[in-house]
Amino acid sequence: MANADVGRPRFYCDHINYLMSRGVAQNGNFDVVTPSGALAIQTGSEAELFDMNPLNQVNFNTSDNTSSHVLVNIDTAGAFQKSFVAILNHNMKTADCRVVVKGSDTENHVNAVDMSGATDMANPVHVVNANAISSSTITPDSDGSTIVTFDESNLRYWGLQFEGDTAFDGTTDLSIGCILIGEVYSMPVSPSMELTRSITFDQVKVLESAGGRRFANMSTSGKEVSATSKAPFATSVYQSSTHGGRISYDLHFSHVASTDLMPNQIHAISTGDDAVVEDVWNKVNGAHIPFIFSCDQDALGDNAESEHIFARFKQSSLSMSQVAHKLWSFNLKIEEEF
Repeated sequence: MANADVGRPRFYCDHINYLMSRGVAQNGNFDVVTPSGALAIQTGSEAELFDMNPLNQVNFNTSDNTSSHVLVNIDTAGAFQKSFVAILNHNMKTADCRVVVKGSDTENHVNAVDMSGATDMANPVHVVNANAISSSTITPDSDGSTIVTFDESNLRYWGLQFEGDTAFDGTTDLSIGCILIGEVYSMPVSPSMELTRSITFDQVKVLESAGGRRFANMSTSGKEVSATSKAPFATSVYQSSTHGGRISYDLHFSHVASTDLMPNQIHAISTGDDAVVEDVWNKVNGAHIPFIFSCDQDALGDNAESEHIFARFKQSSLSMSQVAHKLWSFNLKIEEEF
């Protein structure tokens, strides 16, 4: 979709950070595993693969081990639904890399090179920068950010095997900024037409001298890009060719059915329940955890980066007003993260 027009918004909320926010340890649950033929981290740490800071890259010595693999194991701690995987700020194209994504209820299946016995993603869909998908193998067309969706699965253990596209590049090591996996949620209705989208240069400070002369300082123009690192969904390698400012949305949703807004029971999570509070608001703990936001669920494929931002909620409460029997209205304020 051109011009970032707003349709039915979609949220990609990370299940890994949700679990960590509720007391699950990173180490032992979200790991780089090193069976024979798999590489350990060269610079960075396991925790930095899941820290929701995509510009903080983790590096692997693939250039000296072009036939080896990088294997990431994720324990989703039960029968929660999963239907997307995202890899932010990677250099997979330059490193001649592809990734295989599989799931299983047996951890050993995804702890071994080639993940024998694990299950392929079902019906994977190219959302952003996943131009070549064959079964569970994803080959990005460029460095940057990649999103793939697949049919919902409640398999507990998931593995991501980064491997050479025949072989890793012999010069450039593989770098990865952040890995997310979780359940996609598309809003049941489009927002009201009276929505607001803003682009704010909030890091510009304008000062005024005693004589009334003004001067300004800008600590950052917004997204940061270079030849080796890109903010989520930026495609240029030049800062001068990147749109600046922080994008935000103020969206009003009206006449949303109570079944789409609240879970059937709020005393405990139901892994098969689909609702805004269940799959979005609770999953990110309000403004606590960033997420991927798409202004239109149909923004898929080539050039879909324009309809996606890495964001968080700019509100601490979700206020809901009943407008008719079992129909509700509410606002969502969403702001881009750098």
